[in-house]
Amino acid sequence: MKATIWPANIDLKKTEKEGRKIPRKYAVNSPKLREISRAASKLGLNPEVENDKSYSKSWWENSGRVVVDKKQPKRDILIKISNMIKGFRKT
Repeated sequence: MKATIWPANIDLKKTEKEGRKIPRKYAVNSPKLREISRAASKLGLNPEVENDKSYSKSWWENSGRVVVDKKQPKRDILIKISNMIKGFRKT
């Protein structure tokens, strides 16, 4: 089973209506595809980056997406990826 992760899902600047799926305290500021992919790799989720995709709620932006193996609930995956990105940014 696969899960699709859009940058908007973990973006601190987005509202829930705009696609954020986790609480603001876990979200990160302007996540990049390569950061999401790197975090998913470290979690063993076999990420596949698709640069040419647009999120339906912001169809005019070519944000891209990362497709990962769904080994647990999507919300848990999003929080783990977000926390890992925060760790990358501190170093």
